[in-house]
Amino acid sequence: MAGCDALGLELNEGQVGNLLKHVELLEKWNRTHNLTAITAPGDMVVQHLLDSLAIFPWIKPGRLLDVGSGGGFPGLPLAIVDSELDVVLLDSRGKRVRFLRHVCGRLGLQNVTLENCRVENYKSETKFDTLTARAFTSLSNMVELCEGVLGNGTRLVAMKGAEPVGEIEQLKRDHARFAGMNIRTQKLSVPFLQAERHLVIIDC
Repeated sequence: MAGCDALGLELNEGQVGNLLKHVELLEKWNRTHNLTAITAPGDMVVQHLLDSLAIFPWIKPGRLLDVGSGGGFPGLPLAIVDSELDVVLLDSRGKRVRFLRHVCGRLGLQNVTLENCRVENYKSETKFDTLTARAFTSLSNMVELCEGVLGNGTRLVAMKGAEPVGEIEQLKRDHARFAGMNIRTQKLSVPFLQAERHLVIIDC
């Protein structure tokens, strides 16, 4: 896949096949379950797969929680390209979790766990190294909802479009613990995508 090469990811045939199978299954289920507004497989590859994989360099090893995973993005592609990641895909909507369970079964993924609940109700005895969220909510609201899973050392990686300067300022106003914290933004270059993409990276 040329997009993966452009991102500097060296993947084997099995990994590429699983990424494309994910898109194939998403396109098939989307016809009846309305999982994504993006309907063309080629657009899914760019706007879902490559968009997700572009954040890989900022993912810490270990455990990852993908909040509001939807069709599995970005958590599922990250689990496919790194079998050492212990990935939890969390979503509150049952049809999405049923789809993700089907995909994981078809792909034989052993490093993915599914959780059907809201993040503010989710409990984990083991801390997460990385928490990802894509088009989830504002940064301030995200931090409030995810308070129970943001442990010391957890890296919050929030995927945004344009650089969310206002959201970062609001986060610091609303939550004192982040007021003096170094909050980084990283502009992303997603192959074949013209739209802006930024990451907000917070090491808690």
